[in-house]
Amino acid sequence: MITLTELTKAYEDGKALYEAMLEDHEAAAFRTTEEYGSDPVNTVSLGDNLDHMMYLLKEKDMAGKIQLIYVDPPFFSSGKYQASIRLESEILGKSSLMKLEAYDDNWSKGMPQYLTMLTARLFAMKELLADTGCIWMHLDWHGVYYVKVIMDQIFGEANFINEIIWTYKSGGSSKKSFAKKHDTLLVYGKSRKYKFNPLTEKSYNRGLKPYRFKGVEEFCDDVGWYTMVNMKDVWSIDMVGRTSAERTGYATQKPEKLMERIIASCTDEGDLCADFFAGSGTLGAVCEKMGRRWMMCDEGELSVSGQIHRLGKLGSSFKVERATCDSEGSLGYSMSGGLINLISYKAAMPVGLGDYEDELRRYMNEDSLCMVKCWSAGRLDEDGVHRADGVFCDSWGINEVDGFSEDISIIGYDVFGRRVSGMPE
Repeated sequence: MITLTELTKAYEDGKALYEAMLEDHEAAAFRTTEEYGSDPVNTVSLGDNLDHMMYLLKEKDMAGKIQLIYVDPPFFSSGKYQASIRLESEILGKSSLMKLEAYDDNWSKGMPQYLTMLTARLFAMKELLADTGCIWMHLDWHGVYYVKVIMDQIFGEANFINEIIWTYKSGGSSKKSFAKKHDTLLVYGKSRKYKFNPLTEKSYNRGLKPYRFKGVEEFCDDVGWYTMVNMKDVWSIDMVGRTSAERTGYATQKPEKLMERIIASCTDEGDLCADFFAGSGTLGAVCEKMGRRWMMCDEGELSVSGQIHRLGKLGSSFKVERATCDSEGSLGYSMSGGLINLISYKAAMPVGLGDYEDELRRYMNEDSLCMVKCWSAGRLDEDGVHRADGVFCDSWGINEVDGFSEDISIIGYDVFGRRVSGMPE
C-alpha cells in the first residue's frame, strides 16, 4: 500500500536524485576491458544502470541517440530469483541442477523506495531517448499503475501510445482469485514524432468460413479462413519453456518472440536499442538477429557473463565495459605453435553453494574445465583491453589461433559469472 502523498514524494525524490547526479562533475567510471570481433559497436556493461546512464550522458554524448529503450526491472514481487546451471563433463557426465541467486526483489523501505529508484532512471532514459524513440516499460500488477502515473509525469500523458497485455499459460493459480496470467507493457514516445511500424496478425472469420466480401482479401490455413488485420494490444505468447532452445537458465528470461514484436514495431535496421535491466540478454540476442545495434547493462555478474556467452554463440561483435574489473580465477594453458591447449581452471568455491559443495568439489577436482562457460584468446592492447576475434562457447581442448606466441591473452567466464584470466603453465 502506498498513499498519494508517498507516491508524490517518491517521484520528487527520484527526480532530485537524477538532477543531483547530473550536476555532479564526476561521472561514474566505466572502462572497456574486452572487445570481440572487428570494430564492435554493441556493448555489454557491468555496473549500476543509473551510473552507466550518467556515464553515457556525460562521457559518451549519448543524449537523444537511442531509438528504443526496453525496461524490464524487478516487479516489486518481494521474491528472490535464481538462475539454473548444470555442469556437463565428458568424464563425470551431467551434474544435478544447481540454483544460484540471480537477483533479490525485496525493498526494505517498501514501494516508495522502489518508485524512487525507477523515477531517477526514467528521467535518465528520457534524456537518452531519440525524439523519434519509444520506451517500453514491462511490469505486472504489483506496481504497473503507480509507474504509469510517474511515466505520465515524465514523458507526458499525451505521449502515451499503448498498454500491451502479454498473456501466457505459465505460472501458478489460486483458489481465492483468478489465475494471474499476464504482464503489462506501457509504451510511450519521446514526442509525438515517434517511429511506429504497424504489425499485422491473423483474424479468423466467424465460423472459420469465407466471408467473400468485395475487396476483402481472405486466406485459409489448417484452422480455417482468416483476414490480416492490424495487431491488437493483447499478445498471447508462450513463456520460455524448460526445453526451449533459447532457454539460458536465467530467472525471468523473456521470450525472443515478444522482443521481436517490440523491436519490429518501433525500429528499423541499424537503429540503436538499449536494455538497462538486461538480465538474460534477450534484447541483444534479438537485435543481433534483426540487424539492430544494441547496448545492455546489468549489475549482476551472472547476468553479464550469460550475455557474453549468448552473444558469443551468435558470433556478435561487441565490447565489454565494467565499473569494476576483478579477476577471481585463472585458466591454465599451454601453446605449441599456433595451438592453444586449455589445461585447468582454478578458483575458490563460490559463496552460498553449500548444498552443492561436495558435488562441486568433485567436478572441480576431476574435470575443472567443465566449470568454464566461455573463453577467448586474443591480445592485450596498450590500454589493457583484451581484443579477440570472438568467444569460444562450449568448446574445449586444443584450439588453433593464427599468429599468436607466448604473449597471448586468455579471458574466460565460469558458470558462476566470475571473470577469469589465463596464465601459461
